[in-house]
Amino acid sequence: MTVVKLRDRIDTSYSGYRKLVEFFNTCRDFTNQTIHIDFYHLDWIDANKSALLEAIMYKLNKENGLSFATDGSFLKEKFDVLFRNGFVKTGQKFEDDRMSTLPTGHFNCKDKNEFINYLEKHLMTHRGMPKLATKLRDKIIEDLIEVFCNSGHHANTQDPFFGGGQYYPRAGCLKFTMVDLGDGFLPRIHAATKGQIDTSVDAINWALKGNSSKLALENTSGGLGIKGMHKYCMENDGQLDIITGNGYWSTSQKNTIFEGGRVLDGSVLAGSTINLFFNSK
Repeated sequence: MTVVKLRDRIDTSYSGYRKLVEFFNTCRDFTNQTIHIDFYHLDWIDANKSALLEAIMYKLNKENGLSFATDGSFLKEKFDVLFRNGFVKTGQKFEDDRMSTLPTGHFNCKDKNEFINYLEKHLMTHRGMPKLATKLRDKIIEDLIEVFCNSGHHANTQDPFFGGGQYYPRAGCLKFTMVDLGDGFLPRIHAATKGQIDTSVDAINWALKGNSSKLALENTSGGLGIKGMHKYCMENDGQLDIITGNGYWSTSQKNTIFEGGRVLDGSVLAGSTINLFFNSK
């Protein structure tokens, strides 16, 4: 059995994302075997990042025939949150007595109603979600649904859409992560702009302005989901991260040399990852 270690901290940051991509790149050198995930050297994991880890494991299983195992007793002792949020599948039902998690799961990219039910049942009613006026609440749901629908339409994938979240009461922050395994932002935006946009970082910034590849390629409206989430975060002390292709963009990098985005070096994970921080303080 091959052992692959997770080390240090995997939080919702540039470095945390890179660690999971390194895990992916290490594992994809192997085929048709079981990978033992070593959590012994991991100090911390943001539980919302289990949505990305689940997407990575799905991709490795589909493309490389890999299955995964770990020391369940150790994991339950040190990272019981991964049981409470449903990332670890045991056949048993674990109650989240701390009421801090959003279930980690995946959704058929053609079943919008399944995702809407998740948003309404788990995200929008969570104790960590800020109190919102009905109009703003509906707008956030609308923006999130557009991101979900884009995974099947714009990102050109039949693979599931992954999601999960975690509430950090001391920080007053609810973190929500969404992942698709499609083409990413660039190919379609490159086509819509007739080649003017030719990097993933530029594609992210193009989308943030509310531009729509659907309008350019299909003459129908769209493209406001990303812009709407950005607007909400900027007005409500939240955070938005967008990672697609080799582009990494975050509102947390405002007023830094990476304000316009940064390039991920080396191999990258297909698709897109979006992190949303809701500030409830």
